[in-house]
Amino acid sequence: MGWAAVVLLCCAGLSQAATYQLQAASLPEHVFRYFLEQQTLPDIEAFLDSRCSKLVMFGDRLPQPLGLKTAGESELAPLDVALYRPSHPWAAAAWSGETGHLAVFRVRGKASHYQKLKRVAVQREGRMTQLPVRRVPALSSTRAFVPVTSAAYLAQAFENGMLEPLTGLLSASSDGLSVIVGQNFGPHQADSLYLVVRMPEEGLAYKVILGWEDSGSQGGGGAG
Repeated sequence: MGWAAVVLLCCAGLSQAATYQLQAASLPEHVFRYFLEQQTLPDIEAFLDSRCSKLVMFGDRLPQPLGLKTAGESELAPLDVALYRPSHPWAAAAWSGETGHLAVFRVRGKASHYQKLKRVAVQREGRMTQLPVRRVPALSSTRAFVPVTSAAYLAQAFENGMLEPLTGLLSASSDGLSVIVGQNFGPHQADSLYLVVRMPEEGLAYKVILGWEDSGSQGGGGAG
């Protein structure tokens, strides 16, 4: 069954709300960097869809939906999300929501292997485009496409219902999608990536590629 059919089945009876999809794939940073150096980043999707990608892909880094609360609320508002795999190596989520509301997903690396998120690409105007990953101080007024801040700070903001205003402060969104990296500084602690969608008026399909670096490797770039 194709992903479009899954979306229609999952959202049956919710025709008043728009439907959205999110697909994410994780791979080693050096593979991501190869496509950048060869100036063939648009071809990375074809590689990911090939059999060869199974040798290097991470299949465990699913975008997990998070219930969200706002400041002053004690209960998390659940998000009804269907998680599935339309094909290897993509992990996908489909949901229905109201314009202007937030959907939040978290992706975590393994604790002992390829823990550091170094590169991010999103699909824009039909092409995969790398977004700069930049460290941003927690109280900075600078907005970045992929800001990097403390993982503990982001987790606290989420627990206190302050993730929404913090996202607006740190992140410059792409078609309603904000990507924020929660960095852990220990050599064996995995970063956490937050994908925050402020749902636009019309349903959209988002696609994200993540490049992870092992803490023992050299090179990379991004938020190092």
